Amino acid sequence: MIVKIWENHPWLIDTDKFKRFNQKYTMFSRTGWDKKVKEMARKSVESVVRNIKYGKRSSLLDYAFMSAGWWVAIKGAPFQMDYGDGGLISWKSDISPIFSIASPFWNEKLSEFRKKFREDAEKNPEKLTRVVKKVAKYFGADLVGVAEFDERWVYSARVLNPRYHIGKEFIEESLELPEVRYCIVLAIKEDYEMQSTADGGVSMGDIAFGYSKMAIVAGSLAEFLRALGFTAIPSGNDLALSIPYAISAGLGEYSRMGLLITKKFGPRVRLAKVFTDTPLKADKPVRFGVYEFCLKCKKCAEKCPAKAIPFEDPSWKRKTISNIEGIYKWHVDVEKCFEYWCKSGNLGCGVCVRVCPYNKPSGRTYFIHAFFREYIVPIVGGKVAKIFDDLLGYGKRKSSSEWWNS
Repeated sequence: MIVKIWENHPWLIDTDKFKRFNQKYTMFSRTGWDKKVKEMARKSVESVVRNIKYGKRSSLLDYAFMSAGWWVAIKGAPFQMDYGDGGLISWKSDISPIFSIASPFWNEKLSEFRKKFREDAEKNPEKLTRVVKKVAKYFGADLVGVAEFDERWVYSARVLNPRYHIGKEFIEESLELPEVRYCIVLAIKEDYEMQSTADGGVSMGDIAFGYSKMAIVAGSLAEFLRALGFTAIPSGNDLALSIPYAISAGLGEYSRMGLLITKKFGPRVRLAKVFTDTPLKADKPVRFGVYEFCLKCKKCAEKCPAKAIPFEDPSWKRKTISNIEGIYKWHVDVEKCFEYWCKSGNLGCGVCVRVCPYNKPSGRTYFIHAFFREYIVPIVGGKVAKIFDDLLGYGKRKSSSEWWNS
């Protein structure tokens, strides 16, 4: 049976063919077992050396910046790339009870207070939702939304990839989360000027530090909720597909390039999640014209150096085993995308983000962009908006030296 995934969105699901996605088939997980993808990944080493030697787009300075950006993510939360439950994204509090009342030491001593808190929260979930969003933004989230738990987007199995965990074997294991009711979705914005250097350059460091921020925000928010007596499971790219949850939480819409487009930051966001049984009020999906825009624009497909983004309309047909089955949407050829990363040595690429007409800064300084997105784009449509975007020179690559010397 074919039904809509979200009532006011065009995306469809074939309930007869749909299966929960196995994380084994993500491109990064495939580096642990797929010979073809392993060979792609090996080329990235010589590509990085070549770039540094000949100064192709990315310098030693840029790669040093990228390495620093990944430090917290890989050192403190390596499991957010795959397996989950470790380091900063641990499922349980494992720090000293002197510093955290989420520690098991406090469970019996605080049970009475936590029970009362839960009872009050059940009566007024809107109030606790406001508190949770305020705390998440303080910890570093730029956008926060709440979605009802939907098992369809949880991976059927999780993996431990030896590419990220030296000395470990590739492990695949079925995945079942504890009983939860909601998924808190956290969006971390990326820097407009830094992403203007994609592909390569300082955009790589910005992307990397985005993952470090994801771990800090999700892990800290989960500890806050556990201290109140609730179950809280922090997550990065592990455990579940982030984009469907982000759409359900009202943070944005799905796009031709396969990324979430938000109203405020366009596609310049990284997504983290916290699964919880906390009594909350779920947000609703939003529509602001991305689907209609992407049907006509096609700028990301034209500029994609890997030719990985489709020009055609959405379809049921997958491009690779790394696409989910049974969903009517735009399917990006992520094998071509990953192969380009490795061959170019510009890890993360980001050209599609850089050229997207929604990729404009907002706020007081750039109010004209927000005004154009809000009022003009829905009138003129994607094709005309793309023409103006090109004429005004948006989406052109800047060199990293412009950022370093600014």
